[in-house]
Amino acid sequence: MADAETLFFSGLIELQYGKDVEKELKIIAEDVSWAKGWPDNIISFWNAESFMWRHKISKEARDLIAGELSFLKGGKNLDVGCGAYSYLSSVGFDISEKMLLLNGHCTEKVRGDLEGALPFHDSSFDSITAVFVLNYVSGYHQLLQEIKRILRPDGRFAAVLSANRINSWQRQKEVNCFAAEGWVSILKRAGFTVDFQVKEGLWFFRCKALSIR
Repeated sequence: MADAETLFFSGLIELQYGKDVEKELKIIAEDVSWAKGWPDNIISFWNAESFMWRHKISKEARDLIAGELSFLKGGKNLDVGCGAYSYLSSVGFDISEKMLLLNGHCTEKVRGDLEGALPFHDSSFDSITAVFVLNYVSGYHQLLQEIKRILRPDGRFAAVLSANRINSWQRQKEVNCFAAEGWVSILKRAGFTVDFQVKEGLWFFRCKALSIR
């Protein structure tokens, strides 16, 4: 008989293909240490999503994002909400230990919550990236100020978001959904200059802090 973790993995795949197995998975999750409380518990939710993450973004989209972020190569980058995949060699920061475990592009892995102060010293990074992250952060104003704090002088911040609605399953954890113009306004009010572009259904925000202090 399959163990609880194997049954949970199998159920996640069925869920991915639209099968109504959520009720059964909730019961199985209680016997899986890293999935207890799924899907209501946010850490358990993203732990489970880590195993499906590579199937949710096409290779074409990954290549486009990597190309758009390549201007940041060569410096020390922090990837906030890095998930299971970073587009640059980075210090990875994520709430999910499973996401961090599966991320092979991190020089260092730090587990933590984007809804609080970031555990890094002032002026620690040449650049910071946030890919498909900002719409999951309630305290985005605080996060942007923290990003400014830990960026070095002349450091750059790059954010990527989808121009289209995210899938209904992940939407349950979405806490804001602004138009592109809304995000540009938010970033400017936070003290960044913003170079905004739309490419292949993705929004790219290249930002520089007007004043680090």
